[in-house]
Amino acid sequence: MHPARSLLPATAAVVLTLTACAQGAAAPAAETSAEPVEEVPTALEVMAPVIEEARNLPVRGDVWNLRTRSAEAWGVGPKDDRYGVYNIYHAETWSWVDEYDIGTGRSEGGEKWGLNAQRTDATTWELVNEDAWDAWERDGSPVRWEPDPEVERGDIPTREEGFGEMSGPHPGGWDFGLGTVDHQGLQEASPDPDDLEEMLFPASEPMPDDPVGQGPDGTGHPSTTGSGHESEEARRFSYVSRSLHLPFPPEVRAGMYTLLAGMPGVRPLGSARDVSGRSAVGVAYTLDPTDIGAVEHRILFDPATGGLLSQEQVVIEPAASESDWCEPGDVVKYTLYESSMWIDGPPR
Repeated sequence: MHPARSLLPATAAVVLTLTACAQGAAAPAAETSAEPVEEVPTALEVMAPVIEEARNLPVRGDVWNLRTRSAEAWGVGPKDDRYGVYNIYHAETWSWVDEYDIGTGRSEGGEKWGLNAQRTDATTWELVNEDAWDAWERDGSPVRWEPDPEVERGDIPTREEGFGEMSGPHPGGWDFGLGTVDHQGLQEASPDPDDLEEMLFPASEPMPDDPVGQGPDGTGHPSTTGSGHESEEARRFSYVSRSLHLPFPPEVRAGMYTLLAGMPGVRPLGSARDVSGRSAVGVAYTLDPTDIGAVEHRILFDPATGGLLSQEQVVIEPAASESDWCEPGDVVKYTLYESSMWIDGPPR
């Protein structure tokens, strides 16, 4: 599976032609013949329409409902002749404020709390790209792969208790930058990007060595790529990108998008398609070197609504140890935001 690529126009070369001066004559003014320089748009310029649309996202109720499909790619099969397989999770979460009694565990007759509920469906699998089809058939067309302790990889598809069951509701907050914030705190946040940056990264809090522990779907899974966030710049990008799915009011969401677009290293992608084929615009950031090689993190948005569509990690150049199963352009990790909206009531 190869995501569409968007190539930005190269800056036109400027050619200067100088007229030679005749000997003993006054030098004429230099003549220039130059093509106009085509400016490359900044991330903030590409994101400006998305940011404006985000301000107009409809709020139909008090409960934030999010459905995601997230996947991690792994090399499976014989050593040095592997092929790529996605381990895929489907999850649905709800977030709202209601009365909750800690003693009884019921959403009634107590204090006002920010509440969360989640349901994760049984996992599935897919081949990473069509090139893997022959290798998969060569190995007997398997539909399950046993855990690999050498790379800390679980079974594919994952077998866990509780798939399909509702977890919660229970009081809980969201990881947000260097701390946590509850549902009400997000509703009351300032939409100003500078205020949001301070909220994410309080000056009094030291930056951890490695923020990786939770994916952009809000859950943690074993990682193919490892960190990719060794520098402080990359760690800050990670904290912002992993917060974009949270239940922000429209103005605060617009502020988060503005903050993202202005971060060092974030560059525009322009028109693209996410791994499900939806039309998108977005931004990209090249991660620090990872276990799988050079990887680009892409964040894609719906240009018509300002909604978050996907976050994807795309191989730029695989490490030699991983080149038997992945190649440039392969998406090795993604989260699709299949649905994110404000609805009238919590799950029943």
